[in-house]
Amino acid sequence: MKHIILAAALALATAAQAQQHDWENQYVLQKNRMPARAAFMPYLNGNGDMQMSLDGEWKFNWTKTPDEQPDDFYSLSFDDTGWTTFGVPGDWEMNGYGTPIYSSSGYTFKIDPPHVMREPKKTYTAYTERNPTACYRRTFSLPASWKGKEVFVRFGAVSSAFYLYVNGQQVGYSQGSMEPAEFCLTPYLKEGDNMMAIKVMKYSDGSYLEDQDMWRIAGIHRSITLFATPKIRIADFGVRTLIDDDYRDAELVIDPKLSVCGDEKGKGYRISAMLYDADGKAVTDTALWHAAEPMLNLDKKGKILNQRNPQRGYAPYGWLKTTIKNPHKWDAEHPYLYTLKLALTDSAGNTVERAETKVGFRKVEIKDGMMLVNGKQVRLRGVNRHEMDPETGHVMTEERMVEDIRLMKQCNINAVRTCHYPNTERWYELCDEYGMYVMDETDIEEHGLRGTLASDPTWAAAFIDRTQRMVMRDRNHPSVVFWSLGNESGWGPNFAMTAAWIHEYDPTRPVHYEGAQGADNKDPEYVDVISRFYPRVQEEYLNPGVKDNNMERPENARWERLLSIARKTNDNRPVLTSEYAHAMGNALGNFKEYWDEIYSHKRMLGGFIWEWADEGIFKKRDDGKTMVAYGGDFGDVPNLKAFCVKGIVSSDRKLTPKYNEVKQVYAPMDVQLTGNRLNVVMLDNMVEMDNYRIAFNITENGKVIKKGEIKDLTVPSVKFDPAADVRLNVSIQLKSDTKWAKAGFEVKHEQFAINDRLATAFSPMSLKTGREADMKEAMEWFDIVKPHFFRAPLDNDKGFGNWIAKDWKNNRLDSPETATVKPLDAKRNADGTVTVTTTQECRYANGKITTDYVYTMDADGSVDFSATYTPEGQLPPLPCIGNTFLMDKDMTRLSWYGQGLQDSYVDRLEATGIGRWTSSVDQEYVHYPRPQSSGNHEQTVTLSLTDAKGRGYTVTTANATPFAFSALPYSEHQLSTVAHDCDLHTENNVFLNIDAAMMGLGNSSCGPGVLTKYSIPQKQHSLHVMFKRK
Repeated sequence: MKHIILAAALALATAAQAQQHDWENQYVLQKNRMPARAAFMPYLNGNGDMQMSLDGEWKFNWTKTPDEQPDDFYSLSFDDTGWTTFGVPGDWEMNGYGTPIYSSSGYTFKIDPPHVMREPKKTYTAYTERNPTACYRRTFSLPASWKGKEVFVRFGAVSSAFYLYVNGQQVGYSQGSMEPAEFCLTPYLKEGDNMMAIKVMKYSDGSYLEDQDMWRIAGIHRSITLFATPKIRIADFGVRTLIDDDYRDAELVIDPKLSVCGDEKGKGYRISAMLYDADGKAVTDTALWHAAEPMLNLDKKGKILNQRNPQRGYAPYGWLKTTIKNPHKWDAEHPYLYTLKLALTDSAGNTVERAETKVGFRKVEIKDGMMLVNGKQVRLRGVNRHEMDPETGHVMTEERMVEDIRLMKQCNINAVRTCHYPNTERWYELCDEYGMYVMDETDIEEHGLRGTLASDPTWAAAFIDRTQRMVMRDRNHPSVVFWSLGNESGWGPNFAMTAAWIHEYDPTRPVHYEGAQGADNKDPEYVDVISRFYPRVQEEYLNPGVKDNNMERPENARWERLLSIARKTNDNRPVLTSEYAHAMGNALGNFKEYWDEIYSHKRMLGGFIWEWADEGIFKKRDDGKTMVAYGGDFGDVPNLKAFCVKGIVSSDRKLTPKYNEVKQVYAPMDVQLTGNRLNVVMLDNMVEMDNYRIAFNITENGKVIKKGEIKDLTVPSVKFDPAADVRLNVSIQLKSDTKWAKAGFEVKHEQFAINDRLATAFSPMSLKTGREADMKEAMEWFDIVKPHFFRAPLDNDKGFGNWIAKDWKNNRLDSPETATVKPLDAKRNADGTVTVTTTQECRYANGKITTDYVYTMDADGSVDFSATYTPEGQLPPLPCIGNTFLMDKDMTRLSWYGQGLQDSYVDRLEATGIGRWTSSVDQEYVHYPRPQSSGNHEQTVTLSLTDAKGRGYTVTTANATPFAFSALPYSEHQLSTVAHDCDLHTENNVFLNIDAAMMGLGNSSCGPGVLTKYSIPQKQHSLHVMFKRK
């Protein structure tokens, strides 16, 4: 009986194994897929002449599960007339097939590796859309000139696994959503029309390595291309530029790989190479060349094996080598590119195939705690960039990529991290051309399993497969200066393996991985840089509710201090923050402090902002409005709501105040003023001041009194009123056109106070006397005065665990009990004016704010307004302290003297300057996808708010103390209760908020909170301003 039971169990196990899907088996990564190679397309006479695009319309059938697809969809006789059509490349959910799911971390299906079809919670989208699947069909015919050639197909990226069929036969299988896959089609093709069919699954075992913070959308993200080659072909090639220790001359090393089909032996063939400069002029007198036969070594001759693949020691790299005397060097500021052309010729000297690539001569080193490029220290002024478009999803167009890189260059960004997967091949070409350092990241993230798979040997092959496919594809790009092993997946032997492989395969680049962490910041030696997420600066942070001065709230304490790591002596690797300054909503507080610290220590390498662009999806609603949708807006479960909208530009790449702040802080130079002499300090060793001009203007109370160009760093003298506020504005501009901006483009601006009279230059007009003010009008004026002790929570105010906004809510800061302690009392003054006094209280759960009001009105309706605010009790840190004045909704014309033009906060001032600014109320609010407070202006001394006929008020400080203000068409209540920007409606008032103080922004949507110095001390504050009726 035992033997029978055992036999039955074995039979069941064998049957179960036989039924296991390829796409739920971590051991099956591909079937019949060609080896990974560099990103190039072979040609014969001209680029593109041996390739054919299969992009365009395909017959298409989408289902919620794989089993719902017809079994014989790939057969030649299958009738697909009932199918719809669908564009390739294209993402299903962006075109109405299936549900987009936004998850920051955590799998959107039932966790049971390697399985993805187990039953999840009934609330999950995957409960019904268990594993969305699409089948594609189309016909194609090959050019007559391809007859007798080998034909291959290249898929740029398919998410997440797919089968390929041609003419009714299965060609192969591949997985990995962001890596290319190639197959040889020659055995499956016929003359005339051919039929290709593809079956794509959204989820596979590979999805356990793709748990990135992004929209979970599937499809064919990148192009499908056919290409043809001769029977002997250039299968791959690598290029290295080995610059000498003097950073002058370089050895160009080329490592081609040849491949043959059928009976071809390569006899008489040879491969040659020529290098051309940017003007198309040959750099070498003669071509480098090598015979093909020994390169192939099909007979495995011992002499060749001993030379090329010795039993001991390293195999030599490269078949073709030459020394290039003092080539132009490539770096992000000087992206000089040569062109390398390869040619494969037969015994008669006929060229049978060509290939080419751009070459940048550059050397990347880690030395003495610094990263060097061509011998000069480089700091990475970086940003993380997802491939996401609000209309096309993960499908990137040429126009969008060019827009991205131009905006990045204009923002003084010099580095990009391809979070968290290899990007489309064209992106790297653009980075080569425009000049951008790239941290190329492997498509590995198992966030929802923490680091489980990193130590599981059954997943080792999957780790190395993804790593090799990235490195092999991108290794010839000079812009790639770092390989990154992946993201947020723990540390274990699988990462040790991938790091070791990269170091051995490509010793020309350092390796990064933030998950490689050790005790006392002694990180594993497998990585060449110490990396951390969302660090703190050295200064003190606001920690409400923590009584022990030696403790911090968890929202702050979880983040390390980067400079403290750099100061340690137990390591000498560069220190980097691969994610920081989480730019969600109204954000980017104390950004300058980060970079003050980075420049202060040689080991500080820089950082990558999270992230480049909002990841919202444009959704057309039934009410006709277009909504910037975020998690949950499609009924997707699970989701992390608006956590996907956290870019320094919007989803459609509109600029924000955050972008301008980054541009200013990331500028490659600093400008200082000593006496009448400017000193320009270069912060980037690759940048030369000769490429820039210095324009200037000098303003007196906002009016330009002198302007021009500074050529010898000497500021011209100027006469001015000693009582006026006089400012020198300096603009560093491009002298000549570049690929990314025209001559005259401003790279950085700086402002200096020549005569700082900000607080006193604008004296308030006195109240008019001699005529009697209306006492009733004076008392009714108080109806427009409201307390302003609450702001619509920023994403940074909410943060992890709801951060400080939770304290506000628990203390009812948004809904106080209001009480009149001293009722309105009006008295007539001898000069005819009327003075009104009252004391009001806003009472909260654990405290109160008492406001004593005194204001005086004249006969014209002008008001001298004074308020004293006294916080008491156990209040949370206040977001603001001042008053809201309900102005007529027609008062939309705005001007002021203070920080501008964009909004400013005490910890985000670098992009603004003191001046006279003009705007309108409808332009003041910054439209973030999820509404929140914005539009504040710091250091203001006077403002004017009027209607189209000039009727309204001028408001001026009356106690020589600048104030903060905003003038918005929306109330804090509406901004705090409406979920989407498109649902905001203009209210019946303009809300003029004038504050004695406004708290800073901080970084706590994911990172540390507000610095203490940018919070509001719980003490008595006062506001004294004059409202002059116009």
